[in-house]
Amino acid sequence: MRLDISLETEARLVAKAQKQGLFIDALLERLLEDEMPAGAANGDAPELPAWHLGVRGSLHRRDIYNA
Repeated sequence: MRLDISLETEARLVAKAQKQGLFIDALLERLLEDEMPAGAANGDAPELPAWHLGVRGSLHRRDIYNA
């Protein structure tokens, strides 16, 4: 596969890879892995967030209907 990118972008990638002591291929793999949510690579559904909304009391019929 071939990607046509600007010389400035290529220079930034090379500098970032050298700074981290990696080859460009390894740097791009890391960037792609960081972008994907956990489980997306193997086809699993993403995990939904848990919302902790506090404690709720019991719900009575009189709370729903105007009786």
